[in-house]
Amino acid sequence: MTFDENVIVFDTSDQYIATALYRGKENIRTKVEFMAKGQAETLMSSLNKLLAVSSLNWSDLSKIGVCTGPGNFTGIRISVSAARGLALGLEIPAIGVTSFEATLYGRGSENLALLPANKGFYYVGSNPKNAKLISEEEIDSKNCKYINKPSPEVHLKNIALLTQEKEICRPIPCYIKPADAVPGLNNAPNILK
Repeated sequence: MTFDENVIVFDTSDQYIATALYRGKENIRTKVEFMAKGQAETLMSSLNKLLAVSSLNWSDLSKIGVCTGPGNFTGIRISVSAARGLALGLEIPAIGVTSFEATLYGRGSENLALLPANKGFYYVGSNPKNAKLISEEEIDSKNCKYINKPSPEVHLKNIALLTQEKEICRPIPCYIKPADAVPGLNNAPNILK
């Protein structure tokens, strides 16, 4: 494991685009732009600007780190597909890091991540396999040690560090529940002949 390589990390699993550049453990630059929609149209230009203001090129990167969720269904797909495409084009590895891993980085194994899920619900667990979707009323802070999802800046830092520590694995979206959007039952598509 080397900690002197340039790593770009990003996350669109929440209502923001969070991007950062790291050289080993040193943060070169971080940018967080809050937005409810438009991450797909903005992500690549944000990454290009981040590199430009840091006087780096895509060819200077050694790895890509990306948050794989859970979180916003569309946002996760945006980040993961961008990371996979960039890794393929640049011929460098892309490493997927879940929000569970990033939230619990450096914490004890008895802790559970508490990640916002929308509409008063939370994802709770230490990894995707044991995660549950619970309501705010079900949070048992007396008997469980919860760690809230950190700020986007700290989240990105943890993703960057994990990207450099983890074995190379292709990013895979982390979904705990199915997408909220479903096709209408009464609106059959028109089939052209």
